[in-house]
Amino acid sequence: MDNTDQLLTFALFLIVFKTNIQKFKEDAMREIKFGTDGWRGIIADDFTFETVARVAQAIADYYKTQKGEEKGILIGYDTRFLSSEFALEVAQVLLGNGIPVLLSQSDVPTQAVSFGVVERRLQGGIMITASHNPSKFNGIKVKTSSGCSATAEITGRIESMLDKSRVKFLPWDEAERRGLAAKVDLLPSYLKKVCSFLDMDLINRASLKIVYDPMYGVGYGLVDRILERSTCEVFAIHPKPNPGFGGINPEPIEENLKDLKKEVKFRGADLGVATDGDADRVGVVDDKGRYLSPLQVFSLLLLYLVEEKEMRGKVVKTVSIGYQPERISRKFGLEWEQTPVGFKYVADKMLKEKVIFGGEESGGYGYYGHLPERDGILSALLFVEMIAKKGKPLSSILDEMEKKFGSSFFKRIDFQKGGVDKKKIVEKLTSSPPSALGGIPLKKILTIDGVKFIMEDESWLLIRPSGTEPKVRVYAEASRKTQLERIVQEGKDLAISIIEKLGSEAG
Repeated sequence: MDNTDQLLTFALFLIVFKTNIQKFKEDAMREIKFGTDGWRGIIADDFTFETVARVAQAIADYYKTQKGEEKGILIGYDTRFLSSEFALEVAQVLLGNGIPVLLSQSDVPTQAVSFGVVERRLQGGIMITASHNPSKFNGIKVKTSSGCSATAEITGRIESMLDKSRVKFLPWDEAERRGLAAKVDLLPSYLKKVCSFLDMDLINRASLKIVYDPMYGVGYGLVDRILERSTCEVFAIHPKPNPGFGGINPEPIEENLKDLKKEVKFRGADLGVATDGDADRVGVVDDKGRYLSPLQVFSLLLLYLVEEKEMRGKVVKTVSIGYQPERISRKFGLEWEQTPVGFKYVADKMLKEKVIFGGEESGGYGYYGHLPERDGILSALLFVEMIAKKGKPLSSILDEMEKKFGSSFFKRIDFQKGGVDKKKIVEKLTSSPPSALGGIPLKKILTIDGVKFIMEDESWLLIRPSGTEPKVRVYAEASRKTQLERIVQEGKDLAISIIEKLGSEAG
């Protein structure tokens, strides 16, 4: 091979090498996408110390563009595998950029970080958690100075800053010596904040039996701690942190709460409550061992706030919550509004208007006068207060509500479908919608998030790709269980047929 051939070969090698490097960078950037609430990935796959450092640098670059005095960032973490180590990695990258850091000295609920940011008037917060996702996942939630989740605009800017600058790093010990870093105990002030919203005198006299399931997550010991001076008995199951979450997803939905239902019946308890991995969501079981759907929980909490606490203002719910709250709102003359799925959309409304109550189908609820953030611990304790105030079993409170506002049967199913084009699914579903579902004629279609079909009897079906996982979700609500099952099956069949059709068209 002469010199010319060697030069050509070398030139081609450089072109290919440069192309591959560029592709690697593009692929890496595509992998890091913020979803409904933060960025999540599989530990040791796409969620590594390297990728976490890259995201932390982008977050640091974003905060450095914000005007005003540098007030620092608060960082917390959950009980997942390596969460505390990932939190330290994020802290050291921020410190390398000259940003002061407060780091939680223990695993804490996400909302404790949110409150810590607000209480200390910090620039923002970061929580290392994958919330209710399976144990193989971890993630990063970004909080604003108001304590709520970063908006799509903010996370979009963070994404755009990925790999724009070199990752900077300052060891924690050195940062402490310079006065840039400190560890803090977030729990005392957070628990005090929770108690300030509750009628603790009433709760302390309630003498109720409560079963609490923290689902091996950060909620362990917190409900017990708040009620330790009360006359209530708290029986905890799955009380110790476990990064594997006992082999189940730390999501307080019925299929994961079999042990809680069983324990409530065994103990003859008045109430069973569970919180998810980072304790910002709640699941509820009544005194008969019946799991209450998130829609029933939302409605019970709303009714309690307006009837017993006499709160008045606006009600905000995500599009995946149904008709009961609307009926309650109309009864009490309350304005209500629907948002896309994701509590950040609810929180945005809470910051701008007097929203007395906001929530989502996944079990996250927020309250006026508390935080513009979900709080599973507060929600759990509000049910203790509710039962004490009403002087009736929770099963009776639920039955009375449904006599007034109609029965609600709700179901959500998920199925794996990666790489689904959300926009195309919406276009297909709206261009050729079903004329009826569950045997009831279609009344209207909403496209706030995915596609929601509302029937003439107020039953409904929602189809939407998940914002945090490679799944498609099908939601439905109806006044009869048989009708619900029919709608869910028809919805799943419809979603699969659309996805397969899109796949064949793309192929």
